[in-house]
Amino acid sequence: MRSLDRYIFGQILGPFLFFVLVFTGVIWLTQSLRVINTVVNNGQSALVFLEFTALLLPMVLSIVLPISVFAAVLFSINRLYSDSEITVMLAAGLSTTSILRAVTAFGVLVMLICYAITLYLMPTAQREMRDRITQIRGDVAAAFIREGDFISPDTGVTVYLRETGEPGEMFGVFIQDEREDDRTVTYTAERALLIRDDAGTRLVMFDGIAQSTNEGEARTDKLSILRFEQLAYDLTRLDNTSPARFRKPSEMYLPELLSIDERGARPRGISDFRAEAHEALSSPLYVLALPLLAVAFIISAGFSRRGFAGRIILASAAGLALRLLGLAAKSVVSGNHELWPMLYVPPLAGGVIALWMLSDFNRAPRQQRAMPDRARAG
Repeated sequence: MRSLDRYIFGQILGPFLFFVLVFTGVIWLTQSLRVINTVVNNGQSALVFLEFTALLLPMVLSIVLPISVFAAVLFSINRLYSDSEITVMLAAGLSTTSILRAVTAFGVLVMLICYAITLYLMPTAQREMRDRITQIRGDVAAAFIREGDFISPDTGVTVYLRETGEPGEMFGVFIQDEREDDRTVTYTAERALLIRDDAGTRLVMFDGIAQSTNEGEARTDKLSILRFEQLAYDLTRLDNTSPARFRKPSEMYLPELLSIDERGARPRGISDFRAEAHEALSSPLYVLALPLLAVAFIISAGFSRRGFAGRIILASAAGLALRLLGLAAKSVVSGNHELWPMLYVPPLAGGVIALWMLSDFNRAPRQQRAMPDRARAG
């Protein structure tokens, strides 16, 4: 790499790391709010929350990296042009190819990182997160051991614990079971133990009362009361843990997405899987197309004494439009997987347009490209 390439590369690297840090913090925080309810409602610890937020990082980076590269290149090239450094380079006989070489090298490096994220890290993290969420939601023990709160581990079941003792030990237990349409049973016990073994999950209650009322067609005004010294309440039906779970397209690796058939894609359509596969392949291309657009919009109009605010706005609008076209293309492909080439059109078209803008600028005389716009007008 030439010294000029290294210089421009270094000018981009600093802002890039800054934008990655800022955008990651903002998007990571908003995405973390999605898992707070799951963690809190199921009585999980702060370590589980940190685990979930860490698993969100690959998805956040897949969003952040293209934006950060675009913002860093836009900021760096604008600063170099405002400080007349690019003007000096052009006046010295260098073409925009010398500038593009460093920008392209930086974009290719980040693009390779994006491919590693979208093709491996992101599906791995999404798969692990959904497995953990399913496990937590089906963890009867974690749902029950929450003192001082009325909780509902299943529809029609309400549980309250006054306090907890040793692992699996509870005091002041209240359970109301309304899962049967014509019968409601209320259990209260001084103490209980939660037992999980090969036979299932049971809550063994000691020194309590079971009150039963009938509310069907044969409804009576009598209340049945059973006093017990020991009673086992079966929790097996509340255990939602399932070894088999249908995986979403975002949890599958590229070979799985491309090889799945109509039968394996149910209950979703096969187009969702094809769209996810080609989105994973096409989205990193924006890491290269967006910075090329940034360079094209800043440089192609030449030097301006009045600043480059208008060009920055136009470049930002063009980058946003390009990404929105990509999202629209994914929506179309999700409805018809045979249209998958549409996903590659926006990033490739953006790169071609940027190169065309710069080639047109290169064809202008050297003095005209380097001098200020007012001087050219005169």
